[in-house]
Amino acid sequence: MEKQYKVGIYCRLSVEDSANSSKAKSYIPADESVSIENQYELLSKITMLNGWTEIKSYRDDGYSGGNFQRPGFLEMLEDAQQGIINLILVKDLSRLGRDFVEVGRYTDVIFPSLGCRFVSVLDCLDSEGDNTDMLHFRSLMNDYHLKDLSGKIKSVLHAKMRQGQYIASFAPYGYRKNEDDPHQLVIDEEAATVVQRIFKLQQDGVSYGKIVAVLNHENILSPRWYWAIHYGNGTCRYTKLWQYATIKNILSNPVYLGKLIQNTTGTRSYKDKTMIYKDESEWIVHENIHEAIISLEVWEAVQERNRKAAQIAANSSPPTPSLFSGKLVCADCGSNLGVNRESHQRKNGTVKQYVSYTCMRFTSSGRSTCSWHRIYEKTLSQIVINEIRSYAQALTLDETAVLDKLKKRLSSDNTNRQKDCLEEISRLRRRIFELEQMTTKLYEDKVAGSINPDTFSVLIQKSEQERLEKIERMKQLQEEVNQYEQHNTDLQKWADMIHKYLDLQELDRGIVDELIDHIEIGERTILDGKRHQNIKIHYRFVGQICD
Repeated sequence: MEKQYKVGIYCRLSVEDSANSSKAKSYIPADESVSIENQYELLSKITMLNGWTEIKSYRDDGYSGGNFQRPGFLEMLEDAQQGIINLILVKDLSRLGRDFVEVGRYTDVIFPSLGCRFVSVLDCLDSEGDNTDMLHFRSLMNDYHLKDLSGKIKSVLHAKMRQGQYIASFAPYGYRKNEDDPHQLVIDEEAATVVQRIFKLQQDGVSYGKIVAVLNHENILSPRWYWAIHYGNGTCRYTKLWQYATIKNILSNPVYLGKLIQNTTGTRSYKDKTMIYKDESEWIVHENIHEAIISLEVWEAVQERNRKAAQIAANSSPPTPSLFSGKLVCADCGSNLGVNRESHQRKNGTVKQYVSYTCMRFTSSGRSTCSWHRIYEKTLSQIVINEIRSYAQALTLDETAVLDKLKKRLSSDNTNRQKDCLEEISRLRRRIFELEQMTTKLYEDKVAGSINPDTFSVLIQKSEQERLEKIERMKQLQEEVNQYEQHNTDLQKWADMIHKYLDLQELDRGIVDELIDHIEIGERTILDGKRHQNIKIHYRFVGQICD
């Protein structure tokens, strides 16, 4: 019996492909052969003419051929791994990709290992044919095209930078792009006034955090939101609040002196898009290329303050690693708690060092949102030690009773739910088997001429869609069942770890990492004249354990 092919149609169009097509002399938008829709229409007809079954189409619109981390491509790979498709169809080899090494890896190794046939229509390439020798040559040419295109783009951008043209997508806060020449910066008076105020506050000795607090208190729009409202669509996914880092970046950016510095970053190669910082000798610098917002005297005064602050920090003793760094979470806003080190001088002249933790969102926003959530390391350490020792003592007295109690708390409804899941999985398996039998019968009826091609196509697609839905549902249920079965193992792991710390006297970072996933810290409150603070310890494997 002839092999039945389940086709996955792959279409890709990059920005460069679209631009090149639009520049062609014979360009007609309605007949653009490289468009996503026209690629799909061509490949769908090829599928029908060959008697193959079209299962799904995968599309990546606006993705470079040098990058294989494309959503449509990755979805296609996953379906091929699951056997949903066994033939990948593309218009030409460049649609699959333009990286010679990666394309060869997929066509020579990955697709065959998945039992997946690969066909490139316009190249007349078929992994099951005898013309695969040309595949590597065509792939190499596509790779060369990508390298050549990358080189040309970089050459054009460098030429613009050397001419003093501003090429970034967005103007720095305080400036806007000239309406007549988008490569020239002009002052945005409203934002520039804020920039000047920031420099003046710093020059007068106001700290970064207090500058943030002033701007947030006066409801001045943060740079991203300012741009969104004045030059964008009026919405922004970032916070409306000013942040510590934003102030720091503004106060160290020489663009406000009228100085333009470009080509400071780049990528490793046209294949590796990882950003790297370039050596200062490669920077392209232009002085007085646009109007300055800050005078040289103000700039120098601010930079001198920054240099002195940096010198003080460099001369201070390096901080020791904190006990709970990265483990503490604000119970109200979900931000991490940052470390603070304080020195208190006693009456006898000695100095006592303290370590505390506070909400980072509160401090970075200039105390404009959330609250302190402060807790001292010594206090929290004793709380954690007491709780660990308490559980260790309980396990030593009667481990079975403790674990049984935890099982009931952690999975009060899990037993019934697990039973329901297993029963539904059994029903799904029977239905999937029935659908597979139906599919076999449909193909036999088609070959025998019992049903016409149109009826076959409708029935086979309906059957396959239901089968895939049932498989996906069964996977979800099986993962849920596996989680229930993992509970017992996790509880035992937790008990074995806690047992070791029956006589725990002092915490160290190793113990914290071994036992604790994270700790939620609530805000301090006063109740009946006493201070209260809600603290929830979440252990590894078992999460939070309530008494």
